[in-house]
Amino acid sequence: MKKMLLNFALLISLCSFAQTETPFIIQHCKDNMTDKEYYFSEKKLICSNAEKTKGFSILPMFKVVNGLMVTNGLSLKNVNIGNCDEKDNLIFLFEDGTKTTVTSWNKFNCEGNAYFDLDDDLKKKLASQILTTIRFTNGRSLESLTYTLNESQKKYFVKAYTDYKIVEIDCSN
Repeated sequence: MKKMLLNFALLISLCSFAQTETPFIIQHCKDNMTDKEYYFSEKKLICSNAEKTKGFSILPMFKVVNGLMVTNGLSLKNVNIGNCDEKDNLIFLFEDGTKTTVTSWNKFNCEGNAYFDLDDDLKKKLASQILTTIRFTNGRSLESLTYTLNESQKKYFVKAYTDYKIVEIDCSN
C-alpha cells in the first residue's frame, strides 16, 4: 500500500511538472562601447491567411526606464497587405468580447513596417486577458487581414508581459 501511494504521488508530481509551460524569452544585451541596453523578443506572433500568401508578424518591444525593463510598444511587419504603409490599424478582440484599436505612428514606408505605442490600459489588457482575434488594416490601401489565434497563440502577450525569462546575449558586434 505504501509503495502504491508513493508511486501515485510520484506520478502526480511528474504529470504536473510535464504540464508547465516554458516562459517567454526576452534577450538582453548591453553594448559595452555605448553602455546602451537592448531587449529583444525571441519569438514573433505570426498571423497569416490559410494560403500563406498574406500575413503579418508582431513583436513586442521593450526598453529600459530608470534601470528597469518596460513594455515599449509593438513592431509589426506585414506581407502582401497593401503596397505601402502609413496610419495602419490593429484591432484586438479579447475573449470577453471587448475590442481595442491602435494606430501606427511611423511615417509612410513601402517595407511593410508599422510601429504601435501602447497606452497603459492596453498594456494591462494584453498582460491579463486572452486574445482571440487580431485584424491588421493597411491605413493607405485599406486592405486588411483578420486572424483568429490558435490555442498556443492566445496567451502570447500574457506570457510576454508577465511570464518571461531574460536571457543575456552578446551584442558587441
